[in-house]
Formats: sequence, structure tokens, C-alpha cells
Amino acid sequence: MSDRYIAYRLLRKNFRGGLYGKDFREAFSYVEEKAFFKELVYGVLRRQEYLDWIIDKFLKKKDIPPSIRVLLRMGVYQLFFTSIPAYAVINETVNMVEHRGFRGLVNAILRRVSEHGYIEPKELYIKYSHPEWLVDYWSSFLPEDYLKDLLRYNLTPAKVVARVNSRKIVRENIKISDISFTKHSPYGIIFNSFDRSPWELEEYKNGIITFQSEASQIIPLIIEFNKGENILDTCAAPGGKATHILELADVNLFVNDISFQKIEIVRKQMERLGFKAKYTVSDARKIKEKYGKIFDKILVDAPCSGFGTIRKNPEVVRRQNYASIKKLSILQKEILDATWSLLKEGGELIYATCTITKEENTEVASWLFKEKKAEVVDIRKKLDNYGVRYLWDGFGALFYPEEVLTPFYVSVFKK
Repeated sequence: MSDRYIAYRLLRKNFRGGLYGKDFREAFSYVEEKAFFKELVYGVLRRQEYLDWIIDKFLKKKDIPPSIRVLLRMGVYQLFFTSIPAYAVINETVNMVEHRGFRGLVNAILRRVSEHGYIEPKELYIKYSHPEWLVDYWSSFLPEDYLKDLLRYNLTPAKVVARVNSRKIVRENIKISDISFTKHSPYGIIFNSFDRSPWELEEYKNGIITFQSEASQIIPLIIEFNKGENILDTCAAPGGKATHILELADVNLFVNDISFQKIEIVRKQMERLGFKAKYTVSDARKIKEKYGKIFDKILVDAPCSGFGTIRKNPEVVRRQNYASIKKLSILQKEILDATWSLLKEGGELIYATCTITKEENTEVASWLFKEKKAEVVDIRKKLDNYGVRYLWDGFGALFYPEEVLTPFYVSVFKK
């Protein structure tokens, strides 16, 4: 079974479980040329609006079977965005058409696309290949410079980023080839090229590094964790922020997530790094049944729509919609309502998401401020110290996308 065929079968799915769901893992384990397979799958998902726009220009009847559209997307992507010769792309794609009656159509469309070459669209959503509703939505509240930076950012493949374990090594002394240092996090490294399994690196196995985005590394850095404090990470998996907190301070860390499977992921990370924590398995909305008012600081890295991770997870825009944004904002408020009751007087709650929506960021933070009479902690100077650009909404900061800095939202409240 060819890599192209496996990519084709995968691209016909709905990605309800995300690119890192069971279907993706199984497909990835079978392919031989993983780099090409990944580029093809991710590339088609990233460029879908543009690919469909081009295809429709040469179709007399737009209503074609989904399987044929997927093959045409794959073909057009390879024609425009890879160095594979046109004749090879066309022949390979036509040979994959299962219904012989459509082979002539696929052949004709790809040949015409190849002859005409790349066409520049005027509409932003087509040019940068995002759903039209999403671009319109972002345009309603994001400044123009942020929006254009974001759209461009999302089209470029994400580089692998890791955090060095400051308890074991100084970043400047790490011996890994072809890396550079992150601009904002003093612990981050960027793999300029990566053609191996990250879990096989000796530095990972030995607890020298942990794979974590730069934006995620910034969150614990803007909080002062003091020795002996009780800290709760409410939605902890996969454990990046939880383990980072323990690298920064000797605290009593309590780790929670909704399933044993997720907690096991965090536990293995702790074990690899030589840390200890107390674990609970609970729906975060019911966590007050597990504890009393014992925490000095609580981190709520809330379940969210994930629009800040499009660069890494391009399928996000294919499975999220405005209804899911509204639903998630309700869930986030319920989680904050439950966790706030576990915070000591004078304690701090850190609310973070990896998304770019008003409903899940500003409106949730505003709700906490009003409903709980919470005091906003101004984190702007700390972000400035790390050189992070952001939009401030009066409650928290939305990071500008930059190099490997993911758009994150973070706000801090004192009880």
C-alpha cells in the first residue's frame, strides 16, 4: 500500500479525534516515507480552501464524489507546493481513482491546473486557506496586523520545540546538533530539522529535555511559585506545565485530569524527570469534591477549541465551529467555578487557553472577575520582560504569533 494511498484514506476521514487520534497514529505507523506522508496530509488540510477554489475553477459540475475531491486536492497540492514533476503527480493520482469513469476527469483537471499554474486569489480566506466563517469571526475583534500575522503563521509548518530541564543542565551547554534557542523562553530549544522519533532521543529518555511549545513554557514563568506551596494543575495532561513548575520550584504539586489514561501520561513524564506529585482523576467541574480550600495557586489550562494550534494541528479548523466555541466557554466557566472554591484567600488562579476566541478568553475571564469578585493580576510587565508581544483585554494577554510562539491566552486572578 503506497504512502499516497494511506494519505488518501486518512484525508477522507472527519478527524473527530484530531490528527493525533487512533486513525492518524495507525496510518503513520505504516508509511515508509513519513516526511512526505506528513507533508501531504498536513499540506492538504492547511491549503484546503485554496485547493478547492482552484479545482472549482476547472470543474463544470462542482458536485463530485468526496473521494474524487480528496484526490484532486492531493494532486493540486503536489503540483503547486512540492517539487514532484507534474507528469508523475498526474499519473500517480489518476491511478488511485477507484471509479474508472472519473479517471478522465481527474486527468483533465490536473493537466489544466498544471498548464495554468498558480493563481493568486483576492479573498483573504482563500489566499490563506481558512474557513470563511472563521476569518470573518476573527476580523470582528482582532486588529488587522494580528489577523494577517496569524493567517500567514498558520500556513507554515511548525518546528519541534523542547524545554531543557534547568535542574540538570544550562541551555547553552546542551549538546544537540542543529538546534537554536527560543527567543522568549530562556529554557526553550528549536530543532531546525527533525527526521527521527522524538521519543528515541537520549536527551529525552534521560530527562534532559521535554517537548513543549514555547508559549506553554512562558505560562509558569510569569508566576512566582514559592517553596512548600500547594499547587493544583487542574487539567494537567500531557504534563508540560506541571513538570515545568517542578523544575522551577520545590512545591507540593497536585495533578488532576479527567481520565486514568491522561493521568498515566503525566505520571510517566514525572517518572522520566524524577519528580513526584499527588494524582487525582476527576472531571474538573467536580474537583471540589476531592479537596478543600488548600491551594496557594491553581492552574486551569482549560479544554478549548484550540485555534491557536492550527499550525501544528491543521485539522482543528475542519472539526471546530462557532457552536463548539459557545459550548466550550460554558464548560470553562463551570471548571473555574469549581476550582475557585479550592483557592486560599490571597491565592492566585492562572487561566490559560491555546485558542483565539472572545467567548473562551475575554468573556470567560470577565465572568470570573465579576462573578467571583476576583482581582486581576497585571502580568504585562512580566511578559514584557520575556519580550512577548500581546493584546491586552483588561483581564489577560493574547500572545502574538511569532516564529515558534503559539497564540496563547493567559490571565491571572487573585482571591
